[in-house]
Order: sequence, then structure tokens, then C-alpha cells
Amino acid sequence: MTEQLQQAYNALMVKAPGAAFQKARSLYLNKYPLPQPTSTIPLRLYVCDEQLEESIQPANDGDPNHRLAILRSRPGQLAVVHWQQPQPAEPEQLRLYLQDTWNLNLNELDVTALNTPWFREGGHQSRFAAPTGLAWQQQILLTLKEEK
Repeated sequence: MTEQLQQAYNALMVKAPGAAFQKARSLYLNKYPLPQPTSTIPLRLYVCDEQLEESIQPANDGDPNHRLAILRSRPGQLAVVHWQQPQPAEPEQLRLYLQDTWNLNLNELDVTALNTPWFREGGHQSRFAAPTGLAWQQQILLTLKEEK
């Protein structure tokens, strides 16, 4: 897992609609790619199959009424989209994009080309499993006193 990829995932998740708004969150992830430096290569990287985990646990601040609400997000897959193109990117173009933009080695990924285009005819998509460790977490302190 690379620092560039983790930073881009963090930036994308910070702006994503809350987990309670599943449809809006799904549309957001279909519409917006991971932020990347400006490039002449017409490829974009999107999050697919987001896995969300919500939990509540005691806060470590000594107050028995305080709880931490924790949301963890992890992509199941990433999609490389050949933007506005019906055919897949050339293998060398894909290799350079993954290496130069995300510091990922194409030879270490199991990339599968799909027959269906990306969301709203956005272009040809190829998918691969998200690198281990790519995740984002948000914690919110709940301070409501429970009535008895």
C-alpha cells in the first residue's frame, strides 16, 4: 500500500456523504475518482465495493457517559477507468499510470477488464483488489447522558 494512494483515499472519504446516506455515498463514489495529480494519461482510479464497519465503544476519557462512534471504510476493489474511451488502456499506459501516479506495480496486481463501461458511460473499466491496509477511519465523541 502506498502513501500516495492512502492520502488520496483519505481526501476522497473526508468529502463523501455520511454512511447513513447509502445511495448518495454510492453515487459520490461512482462520480468522483481518487484525487490525483494532473496527468496527460486519460486514466482515473475509482473506489468499488466499499466495505463499511460501524461500531460504538467506551471513550478513554474517564467519563462513563462518553462513547466513541467509529466508522471504518475500506474499498474491496479499485477500478481503473479509461476516461471516455470504450476500449481498455494499452498495457504500457496502464503500467505507467499505476506506477507513476500510485506507486503500484502492475505485475503484482490481478487486473480484470470488464465488459460493462464505468458509471454513465464514463469509459472502459478494469478492476483489481484494493491493496491490503488501504482504509480510512473516522471517530466521533458522543457525550449524551443516558436517561434512566
